[in-house]
Amino acid sequence: MPSSSLNKKLVLTYSAWRQLLALLGFALACLMAWAGFLSNFFIVEVSFILFGAYAAWALLGIVSTQSITLYPDKIVKRSWIGETTIPTHALLVTDSQDQGNAKSWRFFHGSNKNQRESIQIAGNFLSPELRLWVDSYRRNIYRLGSFSSSPLSSNSAVCVEFDKAVSSFRFMAVLTGVYLLVYVIYATMLHWQYPLFAGYAPQLPAWPVRLLFVAIALAAYPLLQTLAKPPIGVSNYTVRVAQAHQRAFRSALIANGVAWLGLPLFLLCGNRLDFYLLLSIGALYHYDFYPRLSTWESVLQAAPETRPVQAAVPRRSMQVSLALLGGLSLANYHGNPDDFRIRQQDCVDDQGNPIECRSSGGHGGGSSSRYSGNGSPDSHSSVRRGGFGFFGGSHSSFGG
Repeated sequence: MPSSSLNKKLVLTYSAWRQLLALLGFALACLMAWAGFLSNFFIVEVSFILFGAYAAWALLGIVSTQSITLYPDKIVKRSWIGETTIPTHALLVTDSQDQGNAKSWRFFHGSNKNQRESIQIAGNFLSPELRLWVDSYRRNIYRLGSFSSSPLSSNSAVCVEFDKAVSSFRFMAVLTGVYLLVYVIYATMLHWQYPLFAGYAPQLPAWPVRLLFVAIALAAYPLLQTLAKPPIGVSNYTVRVAQAHQRAFRSALIANGVAWLGLPLFLLCGNRLDFYLLLSIGALYHYDFYPRLSTWESVLQAAPETRPVQAAVPRRSMQVSLALLGGLSLANYHGNPDDFRIRQQDCVDDQGNPIECRSSGGHGGGSSSRYSGNGSPDSHSSVRRGGFGFFGGSHSSFGG
């Protein structure tokens, strides 16, 4: 690359037909998640949904990308959901070999833990010529040019405090993993105990209860926005840093707390879509409000005052959450409600004959199920199970 290119930009666009393939992969990832949801084997359900959601999110990032522009002092990614800018004064670059030996790059601002202020360039979706230009631009400008990168030391005050904030979010993510394990165990117990689990409070109107939980989840967004801002008007360094850490911990707690609302709602109404809806909103909040190094540079006043480029990463969790809410609500409205509940594949009556699993209203915190089959017209049987887990009682009655 000629030396005059130090003052030039490099514009990258993904191949259109490869983006179409990514769109197909996105659809397949969604289908895989849906197949896991319908499996009724709950460890498979959670695993398929998590993997499918991760793959769909990564592919969506590629499909939505319009262009990535490399400047000597910044990198700008334009997509359908907003524009991301990271400065290059403390740039860190990692690369990897994709399938077909195509190299991909991820550019971080200051630290490879700074996931929210990073831009990935997928080499598989670029032409061979553009891949060569990217590699040359990285070596000749970001490493050897007048704007050569100088990543922050891991022992610097900014990185140390930033790592502490990241640890808060990672700790909450571990707790959410335990929460998912609790769901798997409890859902398995419910599957064994109930032919069709309609919730512990089937007498409650489902939609008002759902709207209440969703309103709580959406109300957390402006609170998270407030907590994401660095402390203002605090001159004492120690107090300012302590307040910033408190805000980071509370942000992590609130974001994951939204995800944890899904299990109580599921136990009330019996709809697994409710569980995954709130889990998804909480995951979006966790990602969107993940610590950013530029915020901690502001807190510690470690960023150069004359720096011309500021990191800018849009927050879109509210918009995505509303779209997700609409999509899952539509699926719930048009689908068979029993498909979203925990139910046994085959129900039998007292004589072992196959019958249809049905659910009827209960009271006292219990859920009741009625079996109907092809027995004699003057006889019927019903089974009612109450309580939580295996601690509920059972009652059978027969009449003629």
